[in-house]
Amino acid sequence: MAVVVDDRGVWLPGDVEPTLPLDVRFGAHRVWSFTTGHDGVAERGSTLVAWPAALAAALDGVAHVTVVPHNGGDPLFADDVRFGSSTAPLELVDDAGNPLSLDKGHRLQRTFDRMDDSARRELVEASRRVLDDLVDRCGLDAYLAYGCLLGAVRDGHMIGHDSDADLAFLSKHTHPFDIIRESRAAEQQMRDLGWQVVRMSAANFKVWVPMPNGKRAGIDVFGSFHIGEHFHITGSLRGRLEREAIVPFGTVELEGVTFPAPRDLERFLAFTYGPRWRVPDPAFHFDHPPENTAMMSQWFRGSRAQLWFWSDFYGSPTARRVSREGTPFAAWAASRMPAGSRVVELGSGTGRDAFWLADQGFKVTGTDYSGAAVKLARARAKERRQAGSSWVGFRAVNFESDHNWLTRGARYAHEPGAKQVYARGLLDALSAGARLNLWRFCAMLGRSGGHTFLEHGVEGEFPRTPLDVDVLSEEIGARGGRIVEAVGSRLDIAWNGDHP
Repeated sequence: MAVVVDDRGVWLPGDVEPTLPLDVRFGAHRVWSFTTGHDGVAERGSTLVAWPAALAAALDGVAHVTVVPHNGGDPLFADDVRFGSSTAPLELVDDAGNPLSLDKGHRLQRTFDRMDDSARRELVEASRRVLDDLVDRCGLDAYLAYGCLLGAVRDGHMIGHDSDADLAFLSKHTHPFDIIRESRAAEQQMRDLGWQVVRMSAANFKVWVPMPNGKRAGIDVFGSFHIGEHFHITGSLRGRLEREAIVPFGTVELEGVTFPAPRDLERFLAFTYGPRWRVPDPAFHFDHPPENTAMMSQWFRGSRAQLWFWSDFYGSPTARRVSREGTPFAAWAASRMPAGSRVVELGSGTGRDAFWLADQGFKVTGTDYSGAAVKLARARAKERRQAGSSWVGFRAVNFESDHNWLTRGARYAHEPGAKQVYARGLLDALSAGARLNLWRFCAMLGRSGGHTFLEHGVEGEFPRTPLDVDVLSEEIGARGGRIVEAVGSRLDIAWNGDHP
């Protein structure tokens, strides 16, 4: 059968080599790479490789599509394809007109093969400055890692289909708790030095650096360490590689800049990418054994449960179609709050209820653990301020991270006056452990006399886990609270027996 490209994806015959990396090009630009073995599903006697969500959302118009083996060969498909209802030319570009491709995280990004030499060099030089600060100011044994190391060893250049820079540090410690402390201390020191830093997991963080085009690029700093007989690198790489294969460091050049690198490059890259690491493969995926992923998640990533789902949602057109009107629950809760009181909304999402409450005269802070949600809500807050509406600030609060919710809750609790806590649809989206953290957070703020207003089991929005009100009441009571009023799935909770 012939290869077919349509709105659903790429349809291929079943005899295509399952490990063969295939590029999808729109015009002259590669926009995505895949293998049928990893990305395809059998359907109607063919193999369907569906468009990733970020790409599918952008497909509306006409493009000349080519499907071709990445490392050379005849095209399997080459023709004009109309996506969606538009007949206009389809261009996947950023707001500066630069072509976009899907990166390894299936996000549309400007990859390195779309950057000129000077821009790549500037990012590499910034990476070297970050590494120097990690070593000289943070006391870490830092080195070049992942895609940057792979590109440096292959040909001395950034890998064209990559979109960020990668560093790692070899921990001095052999216990997860000490590794976390080491990483967090480095994060704080980097902030103090003026770098913009975002925590990715308990053992790795990202440093954002400005680029000449006004955009920014990320430099990931991964923790690596030995525990027992195994060597680990965050995300979830785990195996046998003795410390002597890594240190003392050697050197390698990337875009003309010299970096520290593992002592035995061949063994380190085989550990990272497998024995075929020399062969370019933009469709490469880390197929970590589930037990490795589970172990690393328990140590370092419990705070990121379901984050990708919510990030994809709040970064998609669907989130922008959510109503901007306040919900009936917001009106219900507002009628029970003292006029003009301080409100902290948890799981604020697009900010619709936070903005509505602010317009009713409440002093509101919105919070969410999805960075994409906070970014969207902040953009809308800026639009509202320009239009003369009440200002609402948005912050990150994550109930899967003890460090985050405790420090944020302590700050709010020490503000003067009563604080009302408001959350719609959050309760049954949390894990059981995170729900207990929620009660502790609400109890901290509730000691000043404020109540907690929750609505669970919200219909028609996201899948929810049904909750037993008796179980909730027992959990709340164990932390000094009591349900003052329960109307269907709506709860009004007081703490320490106080009424406003």
